[in-house]
Parts: sequence; structure tokens; C-alpha cells
Amino acid sequence: MDAYQSAKEEIKRSANIAELIGQYVQLKKAGQNYLGLCPFHSEKAPSFTVSPSKQMFHCFGCKKGGDIFGFWMEYHKVPFSQAMMDLAEKYHVTLPQRKLTPSQRKKMELRESLSDINSMAADYYHHILAATEEGRQAREYLDKRSLGREVVEEFLLGYAPSGWDNLTRFLRGKKIDMEKAVQAGLIITKKGSGYYDRFRDRIIFPIHNIRGEVAGFGGRVLDESLPKYLNSPETPIFHKGELLYGLHSAYQAIRESGRVLIVEGYTDVLALRMHGFKEAVATLGTALTKEHIRRLKGYAREAVVVFDADTAGKGAAIKSLPLFQNEGLSSKVMVLPEGDDPDSFINRKGLDGFLNCLAESVPIFEFYLDLKLSGAGEGIEGQINILEEMIPVLSDLHSESHRLLYVRRLSERGGIAESVILSELRNHRISDPGQDQERNLRKKLSGTRAKGLDDLHMLNLFVHFPHTIGRLMDGDCRLLLSDPTVMELFEFIHEIYKKGEKTTPDAILERLEGEAARERLREAMLSPPIYPDEAVEQALKELENKVNKIKLSESLIKTQGNLEEKNRILMLKRDMQG
Repeated sequence: MDAYQSAKEEIKRSANIAELIGQYVQLKKAGQNYLGLCPFHSEKAPSFTVSPSKQMFHCFGCKKGGDIFGFWMEYHKVPFSQAMMDLAEKYHVTLPQRKLTPSQRKKMELRESLSDINSMAADYYHHILAATEEGRQAREYLDKRSLGREVVEEFLLGYAPSGWDNLTRFLRGKKIDMEKAVQAGLIITKKGSGYYDRFRDRIIFPIHNIRGEVAGFGGRVLDESLPKYLNSPETPIFHKGELLYGLHSAYQAIRESGRVLIVEGYTDVLALRMHGFKEAVATLGTALTKEHIRRLKGYAREAVVVFDADTAGKGAAIKSLPLFQNEGLSSKVMVLPEGDDPDSFINRKGLDGFLNCLAESVPIFEFYLDLKLSGAGEGIEGQINILEEMIPVLSDLHSESHRLLYVRRLSERGGIAESVILSELRNHRISDPGQDQERNLRKKLSGTRAKGLDDLHMLNLFVHFPHTIGRLMDGDCRLLLSDPTVMELFEFIHEIYKKGEKTTPDAILERLEGEAARERLREAMLSPPIYPDEAVEQALKELENKVNKIKLSESLIKTQGNLEEKNRILMLKRDMQG
């Protein structure tokens, strides 16, 4: 075993996979394993399984799975080399140098470079804000917003001074590759030649990923000029649809309370934090996405949307309804007085006033329904307006039971017959190619594979009683297989077995390349044994007997015309059955 592989094994020995994944996914004990809602796809019944004894995870819904490295790569969207470095640092394991492919090295170096440049820029902006005359106006602005030094320091707030090339000159002085700074989204290439700063005369809010690294920036003007907010562009390490401002600092408090507040602005998060409320995160000037909610449901049991009371804020809250329902996260809306946002409200009413208002939060569908009913108008025209608004939203719900409950509620509140609402839903779903039920059914059916009992039993024997592999291989039990994926898996095991190499389930899983076979093996490893210890020998004999019958039947076909040999084989078959 080389030094790099030894370090990998040491990390796996040092880590408790349930403890690691439990930092990002709510897990509950289920026998020897843990269960939770999968962070990689929409589900309401937990099928995401973590096995501490086998140091692996597997989702029986979307089929994603693997070891701690597989989870880290998938959750944090990083390559294996980065996962190794992150986990080695986390568990204090020294990594030897390993030669990477040119492509791997290029990607890793780019991510490291962009992260380093962002960190350098964040320190620069923070210094300007905290310690220079240029930052005085920005400091006064933050003081007026009641944002004290503690949040300025904790969230590394900064100021980008006016002028076109302040950061550009600073980075040049640090010998930074300007093209890398362009890729980080900090500076922009001039049409002719040269560069200029993206952020100028703005309060700077560094945006951290869940690991606490600066992934990008948000900038706010000090006056009422437009655009009010400016964010970093999409980069290899900054994706607005996945990141939430403040989550890196709030996730522990969210996990403890089981509740997360989702607000619109950076200053909302900071104002709440100043008053001692720690469970708030903000979107980055974009609508909520399913990726946002999948992240949050790993920490929270309930989300409260606290968007502004204006029309745009209410619209944003409404659009999030199907996302929360489809991801299985309970959701409410906190309704603030007209003209208030969380920042102004908590500064005016204090924490107690904010908590009282929070306690009156309403389920998001009830909020949605109240809003639509209040503005729909009277009579038939009003009912038509309600249906036109609500049918697309109801159609986006994946759960039929939730849809029917909401249809009933809409019928009760809106005075519209359930049959009419259901009819309109059917018409909408038929006309929408995205809801083509026949196509979805065909897709599901085409993805199913017939799994014979012998496939299941052999795989289960191999996983829970690895010592049986010799009998299964030497007895040609592969002849009993019918599932193509299990056949592929046992062919691979057979090749390893013939070479006299290690054939434990862990060793096979480590070397398997086909993802379908890996999925099937993980599922078998997380399933309970079919046979008790005392029944294993009998199970093997039954499989061997089936193989012998197949071989004898094939021999009968080959002995057509040879009556003596045919009679001998028939007698053998009769003896086996007798």
C-alpha cells in the first residue's frame, strides 16, 4: 500500500462517517444505521442511509453513495484531491505528495488560487473599512445601521474605496496573476487593455461557503444609487444558486433550534445577529432554489421565510411554496408590517418584539391563499383569477396527497368546487410537456430491472458471509444470475478471485468501476442478512444443486442420439431430486 493510500485509510479510521455527515444532514438512529432525508434529491420519506460499521452512505432513492470522500465531494462540489486535503486537515492526517493528472492539478490549483485571491481581497477591504480615513464614511454608515464592531469583525465586512483601480493596484503589488483575479470576479478586463475594479465605493460583504472560505462578495452602495447591490459573477467557486449568506456562521444555531429564518439582505442577517438572533441566512439577490433548501433541511426542521412586505417580497415567498413542499421541509411566512424589513423591524422593536412577530408566522400556503383571495376580486371573475394564479403552483407539487389537501383548502376558502379545481389541474398537467405522465412512466419502467431471487440471495451471502465466495465461484453459481448488473458484479468478483486477491465486499467496492454495480453492492451491504448463521450451509447446497440441474439439462441437450449417456444423466437428475 503506497503512502497516499495509507493516509486515505488513516482518515477513514479517524473519522466517524455518521458524525461527519450528521453535521450536514439530520440523521436518526435506525438499528445499526442512521437515516435522514437525502441532501442530493427531493424526498419526504428518509431513504438516505449511513452505516458507521461499514463507513459508507447510500441513498436508496437517488442511488448516490460511497465513503466519507464520496460524500465530501458530492456535498461540497469538490474533486477528490480537494476532499483528501480537506479531510486530512480536519482529522490531522499528514498527506504525502502524490502525482496528479495535468487536468486534476489544473482544477485544484485554480480553486486554491481563486480562494487565496478572495481571502486576500477580503482582508484588503476589511483593512480599508476598519483602519483608514477612506473607510470613515462606510464606518459611519454601518454605525447608523446599528451594526457594531463585533459583526464587522465576525463577518469580515469591508469597504471598496471609490476609484477604478484600488484593488487592482493592490493585487499587482502582491504579484497576483491578473487573469486569475478576473476569474475570481474581482476585477474586469478593459476593452482596450488593462483592468479595473468590479467593486467601487461599496460596503463589502464577503460570502463564505460552509467550510468558512471566502467564495465571493456582495457590495452595497452607501447612497440610493443603482444597482443597490452588486454580487460577484459566477466563478468556479461561487454559485449564487447554492450559497446562502451567513450559513457558515449560523448552522450550529439552526441545528440546535431546528428552525432557520430566510431573509433577503445581508444587513438583515447582521442586524438579527447584533440582537442575539443567530438562526438567519440570506439569499444572494436571487430566488430560493432547491439546492438552497436541500442545504437547509440538513440542519432545520422548519423554515420561516421573512421577505419584505412589498409586492416583490411576497411574490418571492409564494414562489418558494412548491420548493419547500417538494423537498419535505415545513415552511411558514413571517409577515412584517408594511414598510419594514427584518433589519428595521428588530432595530425598532427589539428582539422580544421580533420574536413575538415570529411566533405569529403562518403556514406558507395559508399566507399564499390569503394574499390571492384578498386581491382576486368578486364573483366568477375573482374565482377565475384565483385559479389562474394557483393552478400552476399546485401543479408544481410532487406529492399527490399534498396537492389534494391544498385543493380542498382552496375549495373551502375560495368557494370553488373541488371538481372544478381538479379538472383545471388535469388540463394544466396534460398541456404542460414537463408533466407528461406517460413519458415519466415509460422512463421509470425502462429503468427497472428484473431481479431474480438467486441474484438477491447470492449477493446477500457474499456481503454478509464473505467466506462463501469460494463455494459460489468454484460451484459456478454465476450460472443462476439473471440481473445484468449483478452478473457484472460477480464477473468482476470472479476475476479478482481467480487472481487470489482480496474479495471482501469493502475491497470489491473500492475497485469496482461500474456505478450501477457499485449502487447494487452498497444496497446489499446496507441490507440485513437473509440467512441466519446456521442456515448458510443449506443455502449454499441449494444453490449448488440448482447449478448442477442446469448443467445436467445442458448435458442432455448435447447427448441427443446417445441413449446410454442420456439415461445416465437422467438417473443423476432423479437422484438429485430424490
